[in-house]
Amino acid sequence: MIHNKSSFRLLWMSQALANCGDVFYIAGIISVIFQISGSAFMMALVPFFITLSRFLGSIFAPLFIDRFSLKRIVSLSHLIKAILMAILVAYIWRFGKVYGILPAISLIAFVDGYAAPAQRSMIPLLVEKIALVKANSLFSIVENIVELGGWPASGILVALFNGEILLFISLFLFFISFIMVSFIDYAEEKKISNPPEKWIVLKEGWAALWRTPSFKTIAIIDLVDSMANVVWIAAILYVYVEEILAKNEAWWGYINSAFFAGLLLSGIGLYRIGESVKSKLHVAIIFGTIFSGIFTFCFGLSSIPWLSLILSFLTGTVAQVKLLGQQTVIQLKASASLLPKVISARESISTGVFGISSLMMGLVAEYFGVQSVFVIAALLQISVGFWTWANQQALQI
Repeated sequence: MIHNKSSFRLLWMSQALANCGDVFYIAGIISVIFQISGSAFMMALVPFFITLSRFLGSIFAPLFIDRFSLKRIVSLSHLIKAILMAILVAYIWRFGKVYGILPAISLIAFVDGYAAPAQRSMIPLLVEKIALVKANSLFSIVENIVELGGWPASGILVALFNGEILLFISLFLFFISFIMVSFIDYAEEKKISNPPEKWIVLKEGWAALWRTPSFKTIAIIDLVDSMANVVWIAAILYVYVEEILAKNEAWWGYINSAFFAGLLLSGIGLYRIGESVKSKLHVAIIFGTIFSGIFTFCFGLSSIPWLSLILSFLTGTVAQVKLLGQQTVIQLKASASLLPKVISARESISTGVFGISSLMMGLVAEYFGVQSVFVIAALLQISVGFWTWANQQALQI
């Protein structure tokens, strides 16, 4: 059951617009950098700066969470991104230098890093615990629809116009998101008048991950997933498509689309059954983790294009089951004040480990072949899946 349907609707609609703005912004900025520099290396710096800055944003998120309401953090993040986007567009038109673009990218990613935990923590404030699975599924469905439609749309807009038009659209979407979040109404969480020292605040979420069995189990799964999920980045998939499938770059898009289609359909399925899976969340996490590894293993060893599409779809399907299970368990077990700090610690783990693993897995693919990367990722996921099975009591609601 939803406490405030209009506010909940505003939350997911604003997030959908912001996610669409993010897709257009990334596609636009990569296009602009390529037009200015023509350098593949400069384009590769974009995900590096985004990952690093988002990691730092998630690290410092607890400091913002202790001082401001979740609604204020989320709404102002959209406004700050709109302002930064306006500055970025003006800079590109006036100077057209790559080196001034990178700091703006870093600032936008930093804002995303501290705002994401706040946004996710608003869901339990607007939804009854019994409806959390459906609410999380709805957010996931919206996000995946944006991903599926946003990237093709951004490609068409770049082809018809240029990268700058996407930045303008992003600016508009972020500003509309800011307005929508400003109208969300809920009983705001009380803030401590004399907050503890900054170091204590920063480590509070990490301490909760360490001392709470359910959070610790999920954090270990996050760590392994962050290493394993590197196999789905463009750098790895491009090599796989070319060397193993012997197909052109278009197949990278097909494989990505199949993966997101799996995420989307799985999210729709979980939304429909909703409340009935609440008591089986630990099973969903175990099942999703083990089968993510199995499908990844089969995908990596497959050289049949149509089979790779099916396996990519199946991987997305079980990955969604696992992710929604993990998110709902944390929302159910964490207090309202602790939840955003736990989420920010999880975000830090995922972002930091993913960034480091991208470099490591790239080296492994170069020296031992791209299929070895998929085998390593699969074995990691299967291993942590069976470990989670042995420790499933920690995840039971």
